[in-house]
Amino acid sequence: MPDSNPSPTRVRSALFVDFDNIYLGLQREDPVAAEQFATDPARWLSWLQDDLPNQDGDDRKRKILLRRCYLNPSQFGRFRPYFTRSAFEVVDCPPLTSGGKTSADIHMVMDILDTLGHATRFDEFILLSGDADFTPVLLRLSKHDRRSAILAVGPASVAYKAACDLLIDQDTFLEEAIGATPGQTTRAAYGP
Repeated sequence: MPDSNPSPTRVRSALFVDFDNIYLGLQREDPVAAEQFATDPARWLSWLQDDLPNQDGDDRKRKILLRRCYLNPSQFGRFRPYFTRSAFEVVDCPPLTSGGKTSADIHMVMDILDTLGHATRFDEFILLSGDADFTPVLLRLSKHDRRSAILAVGPASVAYKAACDLLIDQDTFLEEAIGATPGQTTRAAYGP
């Protein structure tokens, strides 16, 4: 029977990383930051767990109990070992079309919905993706009384941002989690 009570001592979190989406978004913004994201996930993972503020004044420590990274192995396979060494389960999502479209989004959706029924009651779902297709999933999480946090690199849809409980600021993620200094092009393109 699933544990339906939140932990009194920590926020139990599940992390889902749409690697291609975040990496390519960072490549457009700051290629150095993209490489740091891809080759040092332990650094930003530690920041998410220890330094990302909790929601609603919750002072419990966050513990990321489930870590999944979805990536296209033909294009980004060289980064797989970095995530494996940081205790991620890497889900290979090879291209299914001649245009390079992968099934990462649908894999993420199915895994998120499966995780809702997991014996460990996850309090929080962290999605690293700017893909607005995840908006219905965020709404489903809310219906199940689960918190959600998202990181979108670049512009994200208004509906997607409104559906989450916590929007991780891109510049804060770049500076604090990755250790990069956001370039002037980022600020010029998206405002102050």
